[in-house]
Amino acid sequence: MPRKQPTTLAECNAELGLAQKQLRQYQNREKVLTRKLFVEERRIRTHRLCARGGYLESIVPELIAMTDEEAKDYLYHAVHSEEAKAFLKKRAEGGVTE
Repeated sequence: MPRKQPTTLAECNAELGLAQKQLRQYQNREKVLTRKLFVEERRIRTHRLCARGGYLESIVPELIAMTDEEAKDYLYHAVHSEEAKAFLKKRAEGGVTE
């Protein structure tokens, strides 16, 4: 059944008020959903970073005793080694990642 169109100024104002209220509700809902998405993406990132840090420390236990700067330097040199570059190139070409 089609909606009845407002005919008087009072009806128009009432419908406008309802539309504005609904718009505010949708905008607030958007804010809530945007915040939930941000929190979830942050949780996933934090988990990934912790897991990868754990992998690195299990492979190279010496990292635990290093300062942040020393660990950063070590990882920089490890990643820029010829072997690491070859691995990344092979992976990019769709080769086996062993």
